[in-house]
Parts: sequence; C-alpha cells; structure tokens
Amino acid sequence: MTALVLASALLMSACTGDAKPAVTPPASVAIGLLVPTSGPNAQLGQQATLGARLAIEVVNRDVPSKPLPLPLGPGVGLRGGTKLTLLTGDTASAPERIEKEATKLVDDGAVGLILADTIDVAQTTSRVADFLGVSLVDSLTTSDTFSESNRAGHFRIQPTDRHLVNTALDLLYRYKGTNGQVKRIVTASGAPGGELGKEVASLKNSIEDLSQSSGYDVAGKDHVLPLTGSEAGQPNGQVQKGDAVLAIVTSPAEASAANDLAVKLKGTASVIALGPGVAALDGVKNPTALRAAGWSNEFATRNPTAQVIGAMFEQAFHTKLTEVAADAFMATLTLAMAMDQAGDYTKQAVRNSVQQLTLPATQTIMPWNGVRFDGTGVNQLAAGVVEQRTQNGYMVIQPAELSITQAPNL
Repeated sequence: MTALVLASALLMSACTGDAKPAVTPPASVAIGLLVPTSGPNAQLGQQATLGARLAIEVVNRDVPSKPLPLPLGPGVGLRGGTKLTLLTGDTASAPERIEKEATKLVDDGAVGLILADTIDVAQTTSRVADFLGVSLVDSLTTSDTFSESNRAGHFRIQPTDRHLVNTALDLLYRYKGTNGQVKRIVTASGAPGGELGKEVASLKNSIEDLSQSSGYDVAGKDHVLPLTGSEAGQPNGQVQKGDAVLAIVTSPAEASAANDLAVKLKGTASVIALGPGVAALDGVKNPTALRAAGWSNEFATRNPTAQVIGAMFEQAFHTKLTEVAADAFMATLTLAMAMDQAGDYTKQAVRNSVQQLTLPATQTIMPWNGVRFDGTGVNQLAAGVVEQRTQNGYMVIQPAELSITQAPNL
C-alpha cells in the first residue's frame, strides 16, 4: 500500500512537472517608428507619424459604429488583449543617426520597425535592422536596388519602380491600333547623386528593357531629356508625334520641369511622371503631366475601407489623409497584423510572421491586390495606378477596372 501511494504521488508529480504553464500575454508590446521629425523632411515625418498613430488606434480602440473588414477585430488589441504602443525615433533624414535611433527603439522594447524616409536613410536602416535581427516594414521606398541587398528583414510595401514603369506602359498599350498609338519611348530625368542616383540609373534601365520587350522603340540613353540644368523641361526637338515620355522625378524642381515638358508637348506626346518625387506634382501649378504612383486619393474616396480610415483620420487630426500618412498607416497595420499572427512577440517570430503574411485587397486602403512579400522583401500584390489631372483633381485612368473614365484623352 505504501509503495502504491508513493508511486501515485511520483506519477502526479511527473505529470505536473511536464505540463506547460499557461503563458500570460503581455499587457502591451511596441512598434518602433523611424521618421524625420526634424530637419528638411520634418513635414514628411509629421504626416507619417499621424498615419502610424491612427493604425495603433485602430488596433487598440473599439469602433463598433464603424466596422472595418480587418482581421484583428474591433477594439481587442492584439492576440490575448495585448495593446500596441508606438515608440518614435527621429532620423532627421540623416543616415548617420540611424544606428543610434534604431538601437534605442529596440532596446526600449520595439519588436519591429516602421520606416518613412528617403532612400539613403532606407539603405542604412536596412543594414542596421539586419544587424539587430528585427523586421523593418518600409512604407515609402520603391527602388529595385534593394532586391539585390539580400536583407532578410527589409519588407517594402510599395509597388517597385519596375512595376510602375510596367503600369505606365500598360496604359500606352491600350491605344495600340488607334490614332493615339505610341511607337517610341523617350526618357527624361535629372542627374542626382548618391543612392538616389543609383535609383534613377536603375529606372532608366527598366524603362529601356521593359519598353523594348513591349514592342516599343526606345530613344536610348544618349537622348534623355533633362529635368535639371539650363535645359530643364525642354524637348530640344527630340520628341515627335507617336512618342511618349516617361519622366523620372526625384524632387519638386524635377516635377515642375516634367510638367513644363508636358505643357510644351501637349498634342504631340504624353508625359508620364514616375519615381520617388512624383507626389510633388500636387504642388505644381496647372499640372498637365500624367503620374504613375502606388496611392490615389481619388480611388480612396471609392474604397470602403479607405473611406472609413479617411474619416477617422480627419476626425482625429483635423486634416485630410495624405499619401505619406496612408503609406505609414498601411505599413504599421501590416506589422501589427503580422505580430497578431506570430507565435510570440520575439523579434524572430515577428519577422517570420511578416514573411508569411497574406492580406487581401479588402484589408488595405490602397489601390493594390493586397500584401504578400516575396523572398527579397517586395510586396508581390502591390499595384500602381496612372492618374490624370482634371478639374476635380487627379483621377485614376489605369488600370481600366479602377477607372471611372473609360477612354482618357492622352
């Protein structure tokens, strides 16, 4: 009898020892936001911060009167009721600040990072995030050069430059066999240096390669129209009927020059602006150039989810949702959804979850097919649009299924 009692006690002890104690979810977990809150791009940082803050609010706050088709559910926080917090680091758009700012965010508890800044800052942040072993969701970068960097945790939500070139060419292809058929592609660009210069060089190669594979003649690298210098915005007799110009824009000055080019070529050739500075066309007087981008304010007014988010943004911050704010909102929400699906809140688990994440179009506020990252960190479901300026602002004209104007006049 004594032996039986002892055996039973040992068995119960063994069972109790093997049982895993219930894991109590943390009360909160942090995302780190890297933006320029000072310096020349402080306005960009302010907009991105508002977008990220709203994403945190959507995760944490109950919004029963405004149901959203998002997988997190209204007002429950992350898995197990864990609330999401936001830590901010000021990049000042200075690459040399990144290591200190990113390290501090991670040391303070951030299990993932969001970035909204220029390409040179993104290059540095990509290396630092790789060293820290943390996932980096980049809200603005479109450059194809990052695909060659082999950074395991750098995820770009925007359509790539190459994708945007294809979007522009798809618009032109719709006019094949008509009086508006395009036969030759001409490139226009400035001559920036550093990482921005590398992006421009990559874009030029993409324009030439993709245009030729689509059956167009190409004016070639010796006939690039200038967007900087004394001849900025001048066609210089190099454009003729049957041409189309793809203008690589990296700054407000280049956006203005691209628009000057469009005005001068009106009736002769269409000008489609694309590149990291294309949003600057919003500030150009009497914009004539078309633009290819990954966001459309006009489409957002027709997207049910974007309508709700836009109204919430305006109510919270008393200003309209901007492109930069929308990009940061989507990047932050993407990381939050990945954290919600991760096995735990360790840096590696969150990074793996971002890599495996798939979101349908209905769970974004963008004119995309959704979010799903490939092995190089590119969002395979990101999609570009081409917009044309009208009396009511920019309107989507490509792809055709998103346009309310079936036959745009180019």
